[in-house]
Amino acid sequence: MKWFLEKKDKILLALFLAMEVILYGQILTAEGKLLIWSEYISVLLCFLFVLISFQKPLLIGGLALTLCADFCLVVCDPIQQLWGMVFFLGAQCLYAVLLHRQKLPRGLLALRIGLSVAVGGVTAVILGKNTDALALVSMVYYVNLIMNLVCAFWRFRKNSLLALGFVLFILCDTVIGLQVAAGAYLPISEDSFIHSLIFSDFHLSWFFYLPSQVFIALSGRRK
Repeated sequence: MKWFLEKKDKILLALFLAMEVILYGQILTAEGKLLIWSEYISVLLCFLFVLISFQKPLLIGGLALTLCADFCLVVCDPIQQLWGMVFFLGAQCLYAVLLHRQKLPRGLLALRIGLSVAVGGVTAVILGKNTDALALVSMVYYVNLIMNLVCAFWRFRKNSLLALGFVLFILCDTVIGLQVAAGAYLPISEDSFIHSLIFSDFHLSWFFYLPSQVFIALSGRRK
C-alpha cells in the first residue's frame, strides 16, 4: 500500500511539472486568448495540485485566493484590479499565518503589523486626496509579501521552496510596479535598458510569476 501511494505521488508530481513546463512555454511565446488561458490554467493547476495531494489547508487557501486574484486580473475584461489585490492580500495573510505557526520570534509579527499600519499611513500622506482603496491595499499587500519572504528565510531549511517562491513573486511584482510607475512616478527614459526590458515583447512578469506559484505549490509536499 505504501509503495502504491509513493508511486501515485511521483506520477502526480511528474504530470504536474510536465503540464506546467508546457504552459510556461506557451505563456512566454503566445498572444491573445491563448496567452490569457495559458496563464490562468497554469495557476489553476497549482491549486489543483495542492488540493489533490492533500496539503496544508492554509496553503490550499492561499492558492485558492491567488486563483481568484488572477481571475480578476487576467481573465476579467475589464480587469478588476481592486478585487484582484484584495485576493492577493488575503493569500499573503494566509501564508503569514502558516509561517508564524512555526514558532518564529514574536518581534516579526509585531514588525509585520507595525509596517502594515505605517505603510498605509505613509501612502495616505503622500497621495493625499488621490488616496484610494487600491493604493492602500496594494501597499499593505507588498509589505506582507516582503515579510513573508523574511519569515520564510528565517527558517530556510524548513521553508526553502516557499522562500524561493516569494523571491520570484517579488521580482514579478517589481516588474509590474516599474511598468506602472514608468512615466507617472519614475523618470525612466524610453531609450534606457530598463525601459526596453520591462516593456519588451517577452512576458517578463510571468517569467517570474509562474515559477513562484509552482514553488509555493511544491512547498507543502512532505518529501
